[in-house]
Amino acid sequence: MQIRLAIQVGSFFLMGLSLTGCNLPMNDAKPETSIHVYAKHWLNETDVEQHLSQGLTAYLALDDAFTSIASRVHLIRKAQHHIDLQYYIWKDDYIGHMMLQELLKAADRGVKVRLLIDDQNGTQLDNVLKPLASHPNFEIKIFNPYKFRKLRIIDYAFRFKYINHRMHNKLIIADGAIAVTGGRNISREYFDASDSFQFTDLDILFYGNAVNHANDVFLDFWNDPLSYNATQLLGISSPVEIQHLRQQYKLDAIEKNQVENKIEFAQKQLDTNLKKRAFNWAPAHFVADSPNKIRGQATGQQLIYQQMRKIMGEPKQHMELVSAYFVPTQRGTKYLTDLSKNNIKVRVLTNSFVANDVAVVHAFYQKYRYDLLKNGVQLYEFKPYIARKKRTWYEVMTGNVIPAKGKSASSLHAKFFDIDGIVFIGSFNFDPRSANLNTEVGLVVESNKLQDGISKTLDQYLPQVAYQLKLNANNEIIWLDQQPDGSIREYKTDPDTTRFQRFSIKTVSYLPIEWMM
Repeated sequence: MQIRLAIQVGSFFLMGLSLTGCNLPMNDAKPETSIHVYAKHWLNETDVEQHLSQGLTAYLALDDAFTSIASRVHLIRKAQHHIDLQYYIWKDDYIGHMMLQELLKAADRGVKVRLLIDDQNGTQLDNVLKPLASHPNFEIKIFNPYKFRKLRIIDYAFRFKYINHRMHNKLIIADGAIAVTGGRNISREYFDASDSFQFTDLDILFYGNAVNHANDVFLDFWNDPLSYNATQLLGISSPVEIQHLRQQYKLDAIEKNQVENKIEFAQKQLDTNLKKRAFNWAPAHFVADSPNKIRGQATGQQLIYQQMRKIMGEPKQHMELVSAYFVPTQRGTKYLTDLSKNNIKVRVLTNSFVANDVAVVHAFYQKYRYDLLKNGVQLYEFKPYIARKKRTWYEVMTGNVIPAKGKSASSLHAKFFDIDGIVFIGSFNFDPRSANLNTEVGLVVESNKLQDGISKTLDQYLPQVAYQLKLNANNEIIWLDQQPDGSIREYKTDPDTTRFQRFSIKTVSYLPIEWMM
């Protein structure tokens, strides 16, 4: 009887699925036109207009997590007309709600806010996004939504080809004039604010000519048929709900007075940093995939890697690549090794097995380590635990202490590379997923100064934060770990891994799924 009932239920389910099909409902969002750029109040330098007339862009690399979160808050608080944001992940945590509260305050003072979040983020914020979307100045869209948002396994079973492509973009633009892009999502671990785990990442703040294209890219995604109004998916909120949310945020601010004080300090600190580290000016290009890539229809210059290749050209002297998820594939391995054979210095930093937060990616990276090393590519792997000599801004604010008294679990999340004085900073990993499946964004800066700074930083910190991989006299891979006293500790297998872990990863590497990594 139970088996028969299960068969009947399954039959009804499959019948319903066949009737509804795999397509999403008709999108009721109406296309919007380009915004006006309001730039005058952002930079006070006397030669701004001269730089802009020369086609230059002002930029400031944000390698520090504190400065990076402060920059985003600074953009939101100083915006006078509109704020556009698109993100892959926006967590239901302290950082996520702090940003939403700042955006709500901006909307309350008359700033138009448009927030686009990929639906891979999940339903965790639905009860907050729903009331926010009812605000007359706060528009929210969900990109490429799952059809069965609360039972997603059905989408994986019947709509996998649709939901396997995601919007991996990270971008905030204020008044159409100044923006931040890079590798950081909106979540505690990206800003040194997690109690147990931190990502090492890199963003870039930019103002001027390159922002114009960033505005166009945002509008393309905002108007895309896969961008659904939150109200269509989540329903209409009552005025009581947003009042309740606003009151909750006020209570949170009272309870976390230290947080607010710290954010106020962050603004002052950012202003100080901007004065000390004045904006640099250089030719720069915002690059991005077309949303058509989600449908597998992007070609040529609609693809970010084609744009980067056109702007950056082929390396003549050196190439430095930092990628959290590094899966070079046979084609990429040949490309890098050919560069090395032609006496072009190639240096790569990615995660070690234990540091990688997506272990399966390591399976399809480790296949190529030997060939890379054999052909002269310098290879480094990020350590899973990084000693921290001082407390993070979040620890100072909360009084917490990082676990293990100065050590915390760490993972590389940055995505940047430089070629002969031209630097890319963005969301693009050197892997098949970034190249073929997800959409990505970033900024290409033509600056020897920026590239020299990156190279010097890598020279200084790589021995501290990463294992250097080499081939020994027997042509076996070894990991060299520089100790604080200058001595070198040698590993003959992936550091801190078990035999079972190494066997599992080796086994996974034979599966025909590299194209998804």
